[in-house]
Amino acid sequence: MAALTGVAACDKSGFVYEDVAPGGNVHYSLIDTVGIEMRTIQLDSVPASATGYLMIGGYTDPETGRTDVASNFRIARPNSFPELDERAVFDSIELILRPDAYSYGDTLPDQEWTVYQLARPLELDDDQAEFFTHQVFPVLPTPLAREAVSVLPRSSEKIHLRLRNEFGSTLLEKIRTKSEDLSTDILFLDYMKGLQLKATRGTAMFRIPATDSSVVMRLHYHIATSEIEEYTIDFPLSNPELQYNEVHVDRSNTPLAGLVTGPAGLLSTDAGQRAWMQSISGTVIRLDFPSLPGLKELGKYGRVMQAELVLTPVGGTYTQYALPERVTLCPADKNQVVLDTLATTSGYQYGNLVIDLLYPEKTRYTYDVTTYCQAMVVAGTADYRGLLVIPSAGDYYSRLNRLVLGDSKYEGYRAYLKIYYLLYQ
Repeated sequence: MAALTGVAACDKSGFVYEDVAPGGNVHYSLIDTVGIEMRTIQLDSVPASATGYLMIGGYTDPETGRTDVASNFRIARPNSFPELDERAVFDSIELILRPDAYSYGDTLPDQEWTVYQLARPLELDDDQAEFFTHQVFPVLPTPLAREAVSVLPRSSEKIHLRLRNEFGSTLLEKIRTKSEDLSTDILFLDYMKGLQLKATRGTAMFRIPATDSSVVMRLHYHIATSEIEEYTIDFPLSNPELQYNEVHVDRSNTPLAGLVTGPAGLLSTDAGQRAWMQSISGTVIRLDFPSLPGLKELGKYGRVMQAELVLTPVGGTYTQYALPERVTLCPADKNQVVLDTLATTSGYQYGNLVIDLLYPEKTRYTYDVTTYCQAMVVAGTADYRGLLVIPSAGDYYSRLNRLVLGDSKYEGYRAYLKIYYLLYQ
């Protein structure tokens, strides 16, 4: 029971004990030396369909390596096409994008954004319910567009990517001749299989809402009569439930270089007493408390009255790369199968992040884990559950924020579990 030694002095201020019989030899103890086993886990699959956002960009993080995200999506045909004759002259075709306010990384340098046509229609296979971030969708080798762009995510400015003239003039000709390729949604999908948007030389990640007002392919043409009359035809984003984001990660030359997919993960003891969580990439942290069942050895009659878990981000790791605002705890079996989200009677817990820039060691996420600890004290081997430190559901699929935690032995920024224990002698 080395992990339970050093019981702290009793501190009952503001703490209520229920169901305690009067008299008798009752002891209240604050135990804050429960051992924590921490590891980084790389999940083998992260759902990527219908996240609500096109993620685009890339950046290099000294902690987690190089992360690049490309987005695959469909374009819809208009409800109707105009009647065109030989006077209609093609001008240009562009992809218009409106990022929202979210960004991650250094947004100052320009990025090179590239648009590709998909090589096959963006559809799920018969045995597939959704896309996953590790899936790579085939594209045609020649890009439709490649441009250096400057993104100001909080400005609401649109991004205009001019597509190849040959592609646009062919599309206009199909409209003029009322091509069968444009006659139905099914035939249009076979012709216009979908688009992929990706970035190279990126230093930041951006996000575009998957809506028909934020993603539009626009064809420009004019008709010469007594004067030039300019017109447009819009092809908006369609089937947002099939839009998905590909995630590519390179952990070379980082503390996570040895991380492999699977339930074993990378122990913090093999990674400088640290562990990492990164949204969308499927990197999460697992916490185990091997000595919790040993609380029974303190006495025949005992009870966990209250338990609090404090997770302290490692100082200096979130000055440039912002912490996730909401992080939840999920009980999981030894295979990292999530069974539920840890909650209290007041609802789900997200850690109530407190950031203290003056005293970084006071920056923390705090959780009520009373119910969890009560269950694990009496759990057998088959019923034992660890805790996965994981982003909230929405952030998990649409953000890249990462968290670096020190384990219970990391100096200055350690995770710790406080248990108020009631013991009847």
